[in-house]
Amino acid sequence: MRTVSYGNQNWIMRIKVVLSVQVLILIFSIKAFSCTIFYLSNDNIILAGNNEDWKDPKTKMWFYPPEDNQYGWIKFGFGSGFPQGGMNDHGLFWDGTSGPYLGMPYSESNKEKYPGPIMERVIAECANVGEAIDIFSNYYCEDQYKAQYLVGDSNHNSIIVEGDSILSMEDNCLILTNFYHSNPELGGYPCWRYNAANEIITNENSYTNYLIGSILSATHQEGNYPTQYSQIYDLRNCQIYLFYYHNYEEFIFIDLKEELDKGYRSFDIPALFSKVKLLTPISAEEITSTTADFSWEGKSGSSYELIYSTSEEFNESDSKLISYNCLPEKSNSETIYHIAGLLIIIPLMKRKGLRNQFVIILLLVLISFECSKDDISPAEEEVITMYETAENLLPNTTYYWKIKSHAIDQNDFQSITLTKSFMTGNLR
Repeated sequence: MRTVSYGNQNWIMRIKVVLSVQVLILIFSIKAFSCTIFYLSNDNIILAGNNEDWKDPKTKMWFYPPEDNQYGWIKFGFGSGFPQGGMNDHGLFWDGTSGPYLGMPYSESNKEKYPGPIMERVIAECANVGEAIDIFSNYYCEDQYKAQYLVGDSNHNSIIVEGDSILSMEDNCLILTNFYHSNPELGGYPCWRYNAANEIITNENSYTNYLIGSILSATHQEGNYPTQYSQIYDLRNCQIYLFYYHNYEEFIFIDLKEELDKGYRSFDIPALFSKVKLLTPISAEEITSTTADFSWEGKSGSSYELIYSTSEEFNESDSKLISYNCLPEKSNSETIYHIAGLLIIIPLMKRKGLRNQFVIILLLVLISFECSKDDISPAEEEVITMYETAENLLPNTTYYWKIKSHAIDQNDFQSITLTKSFMTGNLR
């Protein structure tokens, strides 16, 4: 029987610890590289979709009106202002994903290095993919060593720019996650999000906003690097449907040209949403009555409009509206926490001893941390359930309903939910 010394055991343990740490680093680095972008095109419609996955909940959008021979455009990103994605008023769309380091020997030898985010120049100066290719043929930027872009226009053209390579769309779709199509061996492949998106698109012949939404929902991230916001882009009409924190029931509709006419503006994305989720009646439910009990979840402090109609298009003559204002309730939890901490510390300060001094310091540090911690999840806001009843409905009729909402102090945008339906029964 072979004998192993304590020294060898320690060495083996060190190897196991090192390997475990390396595996964890690899796992977390893969999770960090997690965004999903795609472009779909047919004779009738041109759509794009994006899930922006990252740990920072402080997301923003900016509107840049046209000026100085530059196109107007919208930018999405985080508090730093770095451009993560957007679209201009000619229907040129882009977003990017991070990836492993990728060398660019051709660009370094034959192109000029652009001093800043190259996509800001592309989106401000280019009306289509061909013009974007002209810029990438002459310039590269520092970000391209660890990032790639999907660029699509309103003329059925899209490309992926990865390092020295430009890959063109061959079929009616182009999908980008976090591996390089021309260098999958560098990492991130195979990718479950890419496979999920590709399977949904392959099995569907017609492209609609609902299809894009289903792909976004199927590929969203949770955990430490969740999907912070998502978009559906209608490139022909320069319209955007914006979703927040992988809630695909509530969205904000953005008509880009109309918003650009209002001048330069910026918004914090989380503040625009009310976290609405429709509860009852559930979709396609038969209530066997001419009275419907509606319920939905939403943030305290937002104002809501319940709209129900016999028309799926919600024609004014067939629709009814009920306004619902929900006043916020003030929370004193943080104040109570700090008072409780001080009530513990004050008696200890009157005592002597190293142990008591250590406890005092520890409590002060904890209270300070509670005040200053940078949480990676969105701020906890009170979500409550609201109820309304509609009477005297028509019997044996299909109704459609949705919720419109204004978040606190937000007058520029109104969020809307997807539409659900229910059927009434016989008159009672």
